[in-house]
Amino acid sequence: MAHKLYLAGPDVFAPNAQARFAAMREACHSAGFEPLTPVDNALPANLQGQALAAFIKQANVELIRRCDAVVANVSPFRGPNMDPGTAWEIGFAEALGKPVILWSETGALLAERTPGNGSTDPQGWMVENFGLAENLMIAVNPHQVAPDFATALQRAVAALGR
Repeated sequence: MAHKLYLAGPDVFAPNAQARFAAMREACHSAGFEPLTPVDNALPANLQGQALAAFIKQANVELIRRCDAVVANVSPFRGPNMDPGTAWEIGFAEALGKPVILWSETGALLAERTPGNGSTDPQGWMVENFGLAENLMIAVNPHQVAPDFATALQRAVAALGR
């Protein structure tokens, strides 16, 4: 039976979300994985607003519970940091003891992407600078942030002992 990978990230918000997930699903299948994605959930037509949001959260929680590992896109999203929903999913998966493999579409470090003078942001808040691709609570991970999805899949193969 193929290991299941939950694909986390802001890709659900992309204008080409379906095409992005189709390419990632194909790559997963080629690597011998069964992909589970947030866009797999059929949304009930009778829900909207907070009720729909609660349904989506619970459906994604169930996908994470079913997976063997999470492969998460931590690319900057609407600012220098990653998508906060993806950060939550990473923390949840780690709390469940699941391997989490990270990847990003940018090679720039968090401190390089954060506006300011390198040590403080424009509001005077300290800029975290540990030479990491994302906040230390995300980027301190057994697997360094991969430069792309394909490399993340290779690391998932190694992490799951295949």
